[in-house]
Amino acid sequence: MSHRRLVFRGGLRTLLGFGAALGVWIPATLWLEAAAAGYAAWVVLSVHVATFAALAGLTLLVLRFEGIRVTAVGLSRRHLRPALVAFVGVWVGVNVVGLCVAAATGARWGVDLLGATVDPRWQPLPAPWVTTLLVEFLVVGVVEEFAFRGYFQTKTVALLGDDSRLRIALGVVTASLLFGALHTPGALVAGASLGGVLGAALLPTLTGLVFGTFYELTHNVYFVALLHGLGNTWPLVVDWSTWSTPAVAAFFVGVAVVYVAATAAYRYRTVGTARTPLVERKEGETADAVD
Repeated sequence: MSHRRLVFRGGLRTLLGFGAALGVWIPATLWLEAAAAGYAAWVVLSVHVATFAALAGLTLLVLRFEGIRVTAVGLSRRHLRPALVAFVGVWVGVNVVGLCVAAATGARWGVDLLGATVDPRWQPLPAPWVTTLLVEFLVVGVVEEFAFRGYFQTKTVALLGDDSRLRIALGVVTASLLFGALHTPGALVAGASLGGVLGAALLPTLTGLVFGTFYELTHNVYFVALLHGLGNTWPLVVDWSTWSTPAVAAFFVGVAVVYVAATAAYRYRTVGTARTPLVERKEGETADAVD
């Protein structure tokens, strides 16, 4: 069975420094995107992508300081193929669930033919749904999962000690709470009420718990990034958006089952192999090494 030991060398100060940098990145992003709002859609898009590129660069810089390679946290070519295979299984499974729910409940369903929930900012651009998919899957999904699961969660677990499920769970919760908290400044700037601000933090926190758990089971940033992009856009053949509440509830129960089944299958077939080694995270003075 293949193992990898990750030994971080930055101590608590790098984690706190990363958190402080995020505290600067969020308001800077909000300011830049607000300043670009009056310009053409391609300018807004360029600013949006640039802000996420800055977050990716920050994460790369911190990992370099820690002495950890990007490939060691689940972002390598060997991780990409199994992630794509698992994701295709999820996408097919979710569509099959949708068809079964429609047949069982008598709900109407339409062939949406890969139409996504389009970001209104990209509506003026050619093929805005394609732009939305590219941005959410290749930019937002990958960068956020790399930063919050690939680095922050992994580093937190290393500091706590990667030797019990309780400590790993605490690392997942900590990263999820930060992920949720960083969604509140946007709500505050938009003038949301206290309930609105808390609501803006709740959903990212819950999804962070889900993605954090899936990351712990697979150690694959690509896999959770693809699930992240799917949840942001829902590019499905089955259109469930007009269904009744019971039908939608049944659909999402089925979606949860598909997600869990795909993650379990990934872990059973891949984790512990040379493609996705088992990972042990520690805090120390030596760079990462393969056992």
